[in-house]
Amino acid sequence: MEMQGKKHHAGRWIYGIGIAGVVILNVIAWVSVDFCDWYIANIFPVWLNTYAGLTSLAPFSVGEIMLVLAVTLTLLGVILIVWNLCNRGKHRKFLGRYWCTYAWIFLGVCYIMTLNCFIMYHASGFMDKYMCGSQPETMVADVNGMPVIETAIADEDVYTKENLAVLRDYLVEKCNTLALQIERDKNGEAVYHGDLVAESIKAMQNLGEDYDQLSGYYVTPKFLSASEFFSQQYIMGYYFPFSLEANINSVMHVTNVAPTVCHELSHTKGFIYEDDANFIGFLACIESDDVFLQYCGYLSVLNYVNNDFYESINKNKNVYKKHVRISDLVAGDNIFLTKEDWEVVEKKAVVKTSTVKKVSNTLMETSLKLNGVEEGMQQYNKVVNQLLDYYNGVLY
Repeated sequence: MEMQGKKHHAGRWIYGIGIAGVVILNVIAWVSVDFCDWYIANIFPVWLNTYAGLTSLAPFSVGEIMLVLAVTLTLLGVILIVWNLCNRGKHRKFLGRYWCTYAWIFLGVCYIMTLNCFIMYHASGFMDKYMCGSQPETMVADVNGMPVIETAIADEDVYTKENLAVLRDYLVEKCNTLALQIERDKNGEAVYHGDLVAESIKAMQNLGEDYDQLSGYYVTPKFLSASEFFSQQYIMGYYFPFSLEANINSVMHVTNVAPTVCHELSHTKGFIYEDDANFIGFLACIESDDVFLQYCGYLSVLNYVNNDFYESINKNKNVYKKHVRISDLVAGDNIFLTKEDWEVVEKKAVVKTSTVKKVSNTLMETSLKLNGVEEGMQQYNKVVNQLLDYYNGVLY
């Protein structure tokens, strides 16, 4: 009994030290960008080349299995508590062992999430590291100097809504032109006969020649088996930090695949911010030799820019109609799911899509803000800021 007591006491001390380690790592990450950048450059690739290499060997999404196991273990623990109460505490010892094991698993998950996700939220962003240096916060202003859209730009540049209009029209023209060059079936639907995932990885590898953090080994992207459920959340892809996997929605329209693969792969390279991932996905696609990828790249950012432009002109439809029109082909390709796929999703749905989406958005918003992303899900839209800066000196 004395030996067991000592082991139990030692276990508590070890667990306490483990918790302290998680806290210390997160505190350092919050206060030191240099530490986070060093970690991503020197330590994170070790997990990517070993642990991620192993999970990539599995023909299915390991992350999905882990999520199911996590939910199952938690629910089982609750059931065991109720069962023990109904039996007047007769199984207290077994229940204690179960929750002790659960606590150690939880500690392991805390470390994995910290090392593969949380630290990255406090590192330098893609634009900071490669294109803009420090990005002081400025405003997009109209011709009278009134602010329109908040943005972050190097060298304290101030963009006008005319700059935004030029960018928007350029993207529309690119999409309109490339929409005519890609292959289509007899119904006019966009098709791709090659290996779109492999071509997307190739595009990221090519980008790695210019941006060193994107070079090296890439995990194998996998399609989500629960894609219908993720479609209800309007999720195109998912980065699972605990399995270091890039997961892709198999139901979404084909034009979303390449930018999404590149987006999720950028997370596995340490770029956790959504605007960075959107921009990297865009850049990888448009710099590809594949016309289909180029088209998908421009298409992936069209809505963000078009919506911001529409807001900048106060939703004036007459002004909007004076600008380059988005062709019917582009409008038809610029969708998340086809009508037929939505019907399948809704038919299989256990919970209403509106409810699933609301819960998902709330959880994602909370997660982002807890990690220091004050704008929450609006961070996805900040790719417009990066595009304005990227084309500065090129289009305006």
